[in-house]
Amino acid sequence: MKRPQHAPTLPPPIARAQTLYEAGKFRESLAQADKAEKLLGRQAEIRYWQAAAYLGLHDTIRAGEVIDQALREFPEHTRLMALGGAIAMRNGDHARARAWLERCIELAPGQIHGWINYGALLAELREYAGARDAAQKALALDPHEPVAYANYASALKETGEMDAAIVALRRAVQLSPRDAAIRANLLFVMLFDQATTAQDLLREAKAFGRQLAPLLRPQPARPQRPGAPIRLGLLSNDLLRHACAYFILPLLANLDRSRVEVVALSLNPVSDHVTDKIRLNANRFVPLAGMSREQLIDTVRAEQLDVLMDLGGHTGNSPLQHMAHGLAPVQMTWLGYPGSTGMEAIRYRISDWTCDPAGFESHYTETLLRAPQVSYVYAPLVQDPLSVYAPKYRVRETPALRNGFVTFGSCNNLGKITARTLALWAAVLARCPGSRLLLELREIDQESVRAPLLARLAQAGIDPQRVTCVPRASANQYLTYHDIDIVLDTAPLTGGTTTCDALWMGVPVVTLAGNAYHARISATFLKALGLDGLICADKDAYVDAAATLAGDVDGLNALRLGIRQRFEQSPVADGAGFARWLETELAALVDPRGLRGPAPAAQHDGMFFAGAWHGMGEIVVAIAGLLEAGRFGETRSLLENLSAKWSKHWLVPYVLAEMEYRGGNKEAAIDLLMESVGLRAYHVPLYRLLSARMDECGYDKTVLADFLQQQFGMSLDYLGQQAVPTVFDVLGIEVVPAQPSATTTEHAPA
Repeated sequence: MKRPQHAPTLPPPIARAQTLYEAGKFRESLAQADKAEKLLGRQAEIRYWQAAAYLGLHDTIRAGEVIDQALREFPEHTRLMALGGAIAMRNGDHARARAWLERCIELAPGQIHGWINYGALLAELREYAGARDAAQKALALDPHEPVAYANYASALKETGEMDAAIVALRRAVQLSPRDAAIRANLLFVMLFDQATTAQDLLREAKAFGRQLAPLLRPQPARPQRPGAPIRLGLLSNDLLRHACAYFILPLLANLDRSRVEVVALSLNPVSDHVTDKIRLNANRFVPLAGMSREQLIDTVRAEQLDVLMDLGGHTGNSPLQHMAHGLAPVQMTWLGYPGSTGMEAIRYRISDWTCDPAGFESHYTETLLRAPQVSYVYAPLVQDPLSVYAPKYRVRETPALRNGFVTFGSCNNLGKITARTLALWAAVLARCPGSRLLLELREIDQESVRAPLLARLAQAGIDPQRVTCVPRASANQYLTYHDIDIVLDTAPLTGGTTTCDALWMGVPVVTLAGNAYHARISATFLKALGLDGLICADKDAYVDAAATLAGDVDGLNALRLGIRQRFEQSPVADGAGFARWLETELAALVDPRGLRGPAPAAQHDGMFFAGAWHGMGEIVVAIAGLLEAGRFGETRSLLENLSAKWSKHWLVPYVLAEMEYRGGNKEAAIDLLMESVGLRAYHVPLYRLLSARMDECGYDKTVLADFLQQQFGMSLDYLGQQAVPTVFDVLGIEVVPAQPSATTTEHAPA
């Protein structure tokens, strides 16, 4: 997004507003613009600098109000349109931004700011070919415009042309070395460059950190709170359907609220169903979008946080620009960016011993807090959380058994398909004749995206005829992995969320582990699953590992069918374990001398949502009551809350089975009961219910009979002599006989 441009020759009162704006004195600029309005009346240029000043103060809501009014008064003023498009985009109103910017470039095709902001908008809308063209038009108007180079670089990155993107972005930095947004973009794009070392990232991060470091405003004194939970703030632009949410939600759902209270602080004006889940699982949810910098600082400080955690790093609308002001006594970074912030204001970084082995401390300005096994915990995030129990998400046999050839694949972003990645893939395909490569990518159905990729594949020695390109679509989330035998990881920037997606779906991932955090993310997940043999130190090992898997399809199939169980029993899926570790670390940082007293009683057997703690006994009784009353919509909502903490829990498929059965779908009910039995072994009422339902449908029960005999020494005939259990029997709820005055129930441990 381009900053406001110079205006034509202006009357002195307006010119002073412009001068103050360009000096970064936004509040003074606004006051001067207001004064000019009193002297000169309403003019387009005065409105322009009023809106620009509000934007400089990060008060995008007020900036939007001013620009809306201005364009009603001066509807053909193209500079107002260009600025309005930028403001509307910041406020998440893409339709209005597009309308204003397209009108701007139609009326004034020679105005560079319209093209720059239009390109930024198209990039945000993932229309990368249009974004690239808009940036090129801006550069044709001014070949020394740094923001146009930065936009051009972003569009190139998203279409996989990483080498050209880095050249363009370095040119932007050369032209405007003090532009913080451009420097942040460079820090992100450097992750994709195979020549980048951890020290390169650190050096650039430190330079960026120095630019962000202002004179810190004094913090108000915090009251002592003996025995009170730690107040943890999560500051992010990504508290919505975003790759980070797969790791944020399981942590939130498992934090013990008697030890840690969570305040979710959202910088994004956009929200969705994932935002709603985060809001339910936080103690407080505070929207910050549209606030001025001073308002934001005051709002966050008013939360009286003990710890503030950055979840964005050098990406997008970064929390770091605000945390530079010191918003909490302890500030740390986690999750969003795989490298150092370079900032003195950020004291700690959460990591683990695989991503950051001994000796990597020199890569950071922060002190590393290393989790013993993994620094992320993952839960699958499908549109309907309860559908994870559906047959379409179950692991299937490796597709080579039906295809007669092995399919390698990748579902990462196009920007990660670097020259090094293509060289690795080409070597694997050359080693495995007859194999194919499947790529699931955004916008790959657009010729402007597909053609350059296929050309790069051919240049790397990969025959495009061996490549299948699949457009990414939310309806196909996870399902593409049913058509991939082996995932080939990217380098130097590895998969993260996508690696977990693949492993959860049973697909092995071969990765090249490098010498910096961003080159080792997949390695931490593979090691946690005991798949160390797929973590490779060099190209030869990478090719050997992939070829070995491909050369034994039966062995590959056996591995595939066991990976999900490994995953669900591994630290990667242990939200409770990671939460307990983090609680202990936070306590040591906030209260190193134990002055707050002993930790409160633990709250583990239950869930926190909608502002309150709900014990498991209460939840089970509520589910039983809703189920018996036929209130299935409310039952599903409660099960979704349960799934936020436990991505797989026997209670969920059991209750879903009951709802399917009562709806007349007996086959689906049996399928879900089998899933429930698999998640809760040795629960005899479930076996008895399954046996009865199978009898109703005339199913062969030989496998069930063998299992009962092996596991319990129990015959199917003996099981059949037991009464068919009720919902209360299965849930362990003891129904107390009715008394003259009342009827009550008690819950036995579920």
